[in-house]
Amino acid sequence: MHVLDENSESVCTGRMNLQARLYLWTLGALCLLLWAGCSSDPPPLNGPSPPLTPVFRIETFLSNLNFPVTMAFAPDGRLFFNELSTGRVRVVENGQLLVDPFVEVSVETSGERGLLGLTFDPAFASNGFVYILHHTPGPPLEARVLRFTDFANRGIDQTIIVDDLASTNNHNGGNIGFGPDGMLYITIGDGQNPANSQDPDSLNGKILRFNPDGSIPATNPFGGFRAAFNLGLRNSFDFDFHPATGTIYASENGPNCDDEINRIVPGGNYGWRPDYPCGDTDLEFVAPLRRFTPTIAPTGVSFYTGSVFPQFQDDLFMVDFNSGRVQRFVVDETNMGQIVESSILVDGTFGALFDIVEGPDGFLYFSSSNAIHRIVPQ
Repeated sequence: MHVLDENSESVCTGRMNLQARLYLWTLGALCLLLWAGCSSDPPPLNGPSPPLTPVFRIETFLSNLNFPVTMAFAPDGRLFFNELSTGRVRVVENGQLLVDPFVEVSVETSGERGLLGLTFDPAFASNGFVYILHHTPGPPLEARVLRFTDFANRGIDQTIIVDDLASTNNHNGGNIGFGPDGMLYITIGDGQNPANSQDPDSLNGKILRFNPDGSIPATNPFGGFRAAFNLGLRNSFDFDFHPATGTIYASENGPNCDDEINRIVPGGNYGWRPDYPCGDTDLEFVAPLRRFTPTIAPTGVSFYTGSVFPQFQDDLFMVDFNSGRVQRFVVDETNMGQIVESSILVDGTFGALFDIVEGPDGFLYFSSSNAIHRIVPQ
């Protein structure tokens, strides 16, 4: 980490001419930029992300875990996470993993199926509602959103909120979350049929929007009888809401090209369709904020709103499966989400990564196949 020695500057500048003082000021400004891990030039749409100058360290929070695919912090500070293939939702309280799971459901684990989505009701403090999305082993073979009530770290009163969601071997999406509007959002892949993504009547290939009880809001962009919030996604897994505006930012998995970060607007069409061309430039569709070719299989995304890392305020963080990177993106929400800076915090050290969330302590937590790690101050 580079810092400017203010005492040395005050002694030296008394003997320096104006040119030297300007040089020192410029050097100091550059050092501060490096300390913050910033880049002054916006990267191109497909450009690489430079390494971030360390202002942090990585520590292992929990180890010997079983594919903690999705994490969420409850308002009271407990960390909940899903085990991908066991059907168990686990609870971490005061830094300790509880022996008994919160709940255990049956899951279909072939292909990309499993226990995927996890979120808390906006009124969790009063109603204790926890929501999950899992793929059932059948019959019927489907994806369902279930709601449980938290009772002393155990899930009771199972209620089906949404069912009959497609369950295919691949391209399932599968994450859930509540928006600032109080609505439940669900990512669903195209079900291995690109035509689904362009059909507003299909539940596949888009983000879906429901009331908390599973009914369809009358304010949905394609009408109150359609759950679709947008069109044209292939296999978007995770998403988060911009802290200032509530706009959705989502990761997207392409074919052999064009993994993406997308800014999702109501009724927007993101272009996945039959015969999709790599590097698509068709102006009929909403262009991604960033493309990744070769593909990286992006998974978890999360905005940072804490105070521990003020230089990260409102930045978007993303992890991926292929390269095992934690990347940071500075987005300009006033300019349609343009990415103006990007950096790499972790570059493959921990293998495939699944999710990233901000903890109540202001640290960033990310999960690998057998552990949960966290980013803490240096």
